[in-house]
Amino acid sequence: MGLLSGLLLFPITGPIHGLTFVLEQIQAQVDAQLLDEGQVTASLMAIGLQHEMGEISDEEYAEHEAALLEQLNAIRAYKASLMEGDTAAYADDMEGDTAAYADDVEADTAAYADDDGGAQ
Repeated sequence: MGLLSGLLLFPITGPIHGLTFVLEQIQAQVDAQLLDEGQVTASLMAIGLQHEMGEISDEEYAEHEAALLEQLNAIRAYKASLMEGDTAAYADDMEGDTAAYADDVEADTAAYADDDGGAQ
């Protein structure tokens, strides 16, 4: 898109890009809150204190604790899957880079041997 068309279409594309930016920021905040292990751990401590003080029964405590532990395990599993995906992508990139480097070295060696003529 050229400068002139960008300026002429700005009244249309500007709000769209602005809305996209705002929605991406909201998504980032939601992800940060949903994947926060600290909040789940704090909730576990809070229900533990409530149970010790007798504010909730054993059944309620067990129910809440199981739900929170399940949520904590889901967060950790999701983060682990993200790390595995990043690691796999990095490994794929490195394999491609290594193969390209080996090809470059081989081509350079062949070119040097051809230029040198094998004589020293």
